[in-house]
Amino acid sequence: MKRSKASGDAASNDRFVARLVPKRPHRWAAFTPQRAVASQLHIMNHCIGWSVMAVCLSFLHPFPTPLAAQSLASDFIKIEVKRKKREFEVYLKNLMPFDVTVTLDMSLRHLVATDSLPFTDTFKGKEKRKILNLLMPRGNESGSYQSRYNYTIGNRYAEHDTNYVYQLPYQIGHAYPVVQSYRGVVSHDENSIYAIDFGMAVGTEVCAAREGVVVGLYQKSDRGGPNESFNKSANYVLIRHADLTFGGYYHLQKDGVLVRLGQKVERGDIIAHSGQTGYVFGPHLHFEVFKAVDGKRTQSFPIKFETQSGIIREPLSGKSYVAR
Repeated sequence: MKRSKASGDAASNDRFVARLVPKRPHRWAAFTPQRAVASQLHIMNHCIGWSVMAVCLSFLHPFPTPLAAQSLASDFIKIEVKRKKREFEVYLKNLMPFDVTVTLDMSLRHLVATDSLPFTDTFKGKEKRKILNLLMPRGNESGSYQSRYNYTIGNRYAEHDTNYVYQLPYQIGHAYPVVQSYRGVVSHDENSIYAIDFGMAVGTEVCAAREGVVVGLYQKSDRGGPNESFNKSANYVLIRHADLTFGGYYHLQKDGVLVRLGQKVERGDIIAHSGQTGYVFGPHLHFEVFKAVDGKRTQSFPIKFETQSGIIREPLSGKSYVAR
C-alpha cells in the first residue's frame, strides 16, 4: 500500500549515547525505501507518509572535552567526528549496500565549518568519506555544535529515462487489476505520487519491470495488516536501473525473494512472490520508480508500460492490463 520510513533521535553529553526510535520502516529502512520527516532536538515527530523511507536523527555533542573520536550510527548511516588538535573532522559512512542520500545541518558555537551547511549528497553503498571540518578559532577554548541529519534511499543525481517502456511487473500474458494508481489518495503521499498497486493473490510471481542490479531486499516478515503498526513489516526488493533510479517492489511474501544482493536481473525475470506484508488492506504489489531529492524527500516518476493493447502512460484504477 505504501513504503515506509524510520526516524529517531539521539543525544550525548560527556559520554556518547544513541537512541533510535523506528517509525514505520520496511526494515530497510525499511524503502522500507523511498519520506517527509520532521524533528527537533530531543523531540521526535512522526514521519509523514511513506514511500524511501527516510530517517531523521538529532544529536548534541558538547566540547571542550570531546573524545578522540565520537560516532552516531543508525541502521543506515554512521557519522564520526575525529579531533585533531583544534580541528574536528566529520566523516559519514553509508552502512547500506545501496545509494543513500543524506542532508546534514549543524548549529555551531565557537566553531567554524569549512564547507557550507546544510550539506546534502548521495553516498554509494558502503561509501565513507570526510564531508567537512570544524575549526575552533584561536582564543576559544571550548565549542559546541548541535547536529541533525536526515537520510533517504535513492540517488539525487538520477535522471529518469523518459523514453524507457517498462514491462508490467508480472508475467507476460497475465493481467492483474490496478487497485491504486497515480495520485492515489488511500496511501500514496507526495513522495510516491506515481506509485501503483496491483491486486495479486499471495504467491503470485513478480517480475522485474526493467533490467538492473539488486541493491536492497528484505524477506523475513510474516506480518501484515490494515493499520500503520505494520508499516515496518513489509518485505521488498530494490533494483537500481542504468539511469540511477530505483525500482521498488513491496509487500512481498515471507521468504519470497528469489534474487540476491548484487545480482543483475533482466527485464521480465522473476524476482519474487507477492504477498500481504506491511501496511496493507489486502494482498497486492506496490511498485514505483523513484530517486532521492535530499535527505528528507524522494521523487517518483510516471512511467510507460507495454501491454497487449499498446503502450499506456497512466494505469487506471479498476482496470486490468495484460503484460507484453
